Amino acid sequence: MNKQEYMKKLQERLESFGKELQEEIMEDYRQHFAEGENEGKSEEEIIEELGNIEEMIRELSEDELPEGFAQRTREAADVSEGNGKEVAETEENDDKFEETEMKRAFSYSGYYKAVVLEGKVADIYVTQSENDQIHVDYEAKGLSSQQNYEYYQYEEDGAFYAGVKRKKGIREEGDSDEKMVKVTLFGRTIISYGTIGNVCSMGQSITLTVRVPKGIPKLTAKVGSGNVSMSGIELEALEATSGSGNVGLKEIVADRMKAHTGSGNIAAHHTEFISGALETGSGNIKAEGVKGRELRCGTGSGNIKGEASVGEYHLSSGSGNIKIKADGNAERISMSTGSGSIKLELEGVRGMETTVRTGSGGVRVAWNDDEGQKVKNGNYTYGNGACKIKANTGSGSIKIWGREEG
Repeated sequence: MNKQEYMKKLQERLESFGKELQEEIMEDYRQHFAEGENEGKSEEEIIEELGNIEEMIRELSEDELPEGFAQRTREAADVSEGNGKEVAETEENDDKFEETEMKRAFSYSGYYKAVVLEGKVADIYVTQSENDQIHVDYEAKGLSSQQNYEYYQYEEDGAFYAGVKRKKGIREEGDSDEKMVKVTLFGRTIISYGTIGNVCSMGQSITLTVRVPKGIPKLTAKVGSGNVSMSGIELEALEATSGSGNVGLKEIVADRMKAHTGSGNIAAHHTEFISGALETGSGNIKAEGVKGRELRCGTGSGNIKGEASVGEYHLSSGSGNIKIKADGNAERISMSTGSGSIKLELEGVRGMETTVRTGSGGVRVAWNDDEGQKVKNGNYTYGNGACKIKANTGSGSIKIWGREEG
């Protein structure tokens, strides 16, 4: 049995247990493989050390874990830092709580088909590596950040994983304060604990700065409440996600680009793509100097503002304004907002066919040097009508300016 078969069997046998417990045990086993491989052990040797999966499952079953408890693994020894080489470590302690700081740096060699970064409570910054290695700088400010969270790294199915997680036995704010539940697993204690408070308060913060080499096909960065910032990288696919923080993309070249945040803002500057999607629940979206085949921007209540050279635009806001400057590459532009206004400046086209509709606002359309005229809801064609435009708002105004090339 090899590593992949062993881990697949483990996952299957854990399906009857709670999701939290499954994740903790699977991660623990991945770390064991990473440590063993770093020490030069074969997969067979590591599997022999880990032991029989069925025996472990029986031990878990005998404890009759009650439902609803978040399970945690507490290890007697320190958790492995992955199979990379730690190249620097400094700790600075001060009498002031918020000034306590920890910095660590790691480097990893090897080709990976994907890089996955998970920040949880951390901010993630990604740039281009100066060589063919992945470099990770981990920085934790504040005593709570250091005591309750830790850096981790592992490899699986040709992908590189790194991020920040809660330490074993620590629960997040809002978790239940119910009594502890303990299970013994290979000499370790799996246990549920009380709350730890807000890691981002009183000067607490964690940052993960990652430099990736050119040629990585896919990059994914996910955080819970932190920010994601990426700049100066080139790859096939990119995805940046935050639960409530901001997402920033600058000087990115990607075939497929996706940015999402629950309530933060999204900004894309001087990026190139075939297809790009920028989505936020309630924040603003700003796209400046972007180039691509297709651009999709969506926000629940924020504004959309951009200056782009794109073939197809699909822009929508629940209640915000939309303001776009487009050029002669535009073939289709679709803009929709529930109650905001719409403004479009279109330069260098041979013509445009506009379909406009508003519930109660005014509509003005201009072509070339004309001052424009007020029009009613309907369809209007200028020049050869090459660029198809649809603008729809529930109660806002619509203004469209088109200017012929040359």
